[in-house]
Amino acid sequence: MRRTTAGSSIRAITRICPPALARRNSSAAQWVGIITLRGLQRMIPEKISVEGKEIPVWPAGQKIELLAAPNMGVTDFEDCDLYHPRLAGKILELERDPRFHDWIFKGGCGTKVRDPHEWQCAEANLIHARAMRLAAKALGAADVVVDDCWANVYRKGNYCMAHSHERSMASVVYLLDPGDPAADDPASGRLSFCDPRIPFCCPREQGRMTQLLMPELRPGSLLIFPSELVHTVHPYGGERPRITMSWNINLEKLPGNRSDGWKR
Repeated sequence: MRRTTAGSSIRAITRICPPALARRNSSAAQWVGIITLRGLQRMIPEKISVEGKEIPVWPAGQKIELLAAPNMGVTDFEDCDLYHPRLAGKILELERDPRFHDWIFKGGCGTKVRDPHEWQCAEANLIHARAMRLAAKALGAADVVVDDCWANVYRKGNYCMAHSHERSMASVVYLLDPGDPAADDPASGRLSFCDPRIPFCCPREQGRMTQLLMPELRPGSLLIFPSELVHTVHPYGGERPRITMSWNINLEKLPGNRSDGWKR
């Protein structure tokens, strides 16, 4: 992998010190199969009907861009304005529903709204299918299994402590609504990777982390990364809710309970 500098094409990475930005780089290390897979997914639908319109799960020409970390990629869906308002409204509605509401603690990634595939919401079904399709492409598989999935609703002061995801090979994050920017904190609500196994995080000495990998996500961005990588979400300082969605994905169903990966 090429060393990242502020003048490269790596997309949106912010250093700890000094601050700097860079852009995506298609020459970054590839996840095996991320570009070469051509098979069709057996369980993932080709289209989802939303408000009477058939929307393709994976639009023609949809591209995956590789980031400055091994096995990490992102794709942007340009049609997100068609379904974001209804999807955001559904998540905020179900946030109050005890069947789906899950609050862990202030640093536990906001309020979780569990199980998007059970919301009876076409817009959620579309994003759920897109997350599975991206994972299938990245893992070079014909089909994948979702071990756990949820939405995150961040309100002012919420954050996500540094952690990894258990019980999964790949994790996927979708940015639905970034919320309000904070003028005094450009990292407000941003997802960051802080793992010494990522070469970009250790530009000066191997294994010694001195900078963060902070992907630049926009509404409609779907990011995939290895579940073992340590990541965090910085405290959110906006007034409007910041909304994301997350999935933990494997090639086959695991024994045990999904909560084995996040509750003790």
